[in-house]
Amino acid sequence: MRTDDILYDFWWACFARNYSMPLCRIAFEAGGARRLYGMEEKQLVRLKGISEECAQEIIRHRETFDLKEEYRRFVESGARFIPYYSAEFPERLRRISGHPFAIFVKGRIPPENRPSVALVGARNCSEYGRKAASDLATALAGYGIPVVSGMALGIDGTAQMACLNAGGESFGVLGSGVDVCYPAANRVLYERLCEQGGIISEYGPGTKPKACLFPARNRIIAALSDVVVVVEAREKSGTGITVDMALEQGKDVAIVPGRITDPLSRGCIQLWKQGAVPVTSAEDIMEIIRDNFPLPRPEHAGETARDNCSAKEELLRPPSGADAKAAGILTGNRKELTGEEEKLYAALDYYAKSAEQLCQESALNALGFMSAVMKLQVKGYAKELGKDFFVKI
Repeated sequence: MRTDDILYDFWWACFARNYSMPLCRIAFEAGGARRLYGMEEKQLVRLKGISEECAQEIIRHRETFDLKEEYRRFVESGARFIPYYSAEFPERLRRISGHPFAIFVKGRIPPENRPSVALVGARNCSEYGRKAASDLATALAGYGIPVVSGMALGIDGTAQMACLNAGGESFGVLGSGVDVCYPAANRVLYERLCEQGGIISEYGPGTKPKACLFPARNRIIAALSDVVVVVEAREKSGTGITVDMALEQGKDVAIVPGRITDPLSRGCIQLWKQGAVPVTSAEDIMEIIRDNFPLPRPEHAGETARDNCSAKEELLRPPSGADAKAAGILTGNRKELTGEEEKLYAALDYYAKSAEQLCQESALNALGFMSAVMKLQVKGYAKELGKDFFVKI
């Protein structure tokens, strides 16, 4: 391959800014991106999947795209362009059907020699979901397991930030260009991911987030993970797309159980009925990983199955000091609480309860309740959701 072919590959990979299409298949059929670049409209429409409108769009893209200048600006931004034939292209991605033609990366990509876990779920999640996602991600970081997700509000962003705060690695897969922080509210998370992990996309720089781009994005989240864990999801949600793609790729799917009356738990319960594994701790996830993650081949033929078992046990064992974090989720931590605060904290849940219900369950009068709930909020153990409804945090 000629050294300047990378410019044509970059041009072609940047084409799908407005919609998702099989760039890899089209380039292969055409004989490469360089040949595509030189084709006229009548030649383009002969390719499978290229309509006249699409052919005209390709030609406009060619006429307005300065190969050298666009590539130079991208490289100088500190990002990387990795086409599918590169040795850097993730093997996990290369194995899936319809893999990306290329990926754009800020930071790093998930290491091939370690398992990784996707933590995904509802954007409008509950405090229970936030706590579960945060605790699981924190414990996985203690095991050295990278967390992959979509950097969305709710479960995704909560899990990724918790992993980073625990000193772990996390990787965000975007439905926009890697230079576009979406949602804008997650700017701090975006910058942390660039430093402690990576931002990955198959869409070129400047691509704005569009609904049609996210389903394809979800297949990359699934591909880069060895286990997909759904923390909260409604019965019909975008999380289901990630799960479907994970199952198509032969990945394990797990769920965090929730209350059967909660709409945010219905998606997880449905997956549970269909065979997803319920998990309540990082140790449960590590059991799945230990059984399924392929270990490196022994360097010497004389190594025994016992060596492999020891390696898997080492993979499962949390580092010193991480045992308490990894033991479970939703454990709570009640330091420096007074008697009334302790009573109220015991009555609080990760699902909202009314002030009246909490007074009854904690046996506090109205004055004692108001004093205790204000102190718990100041200490970071409680939060008000709506007027006179409170949750444990």
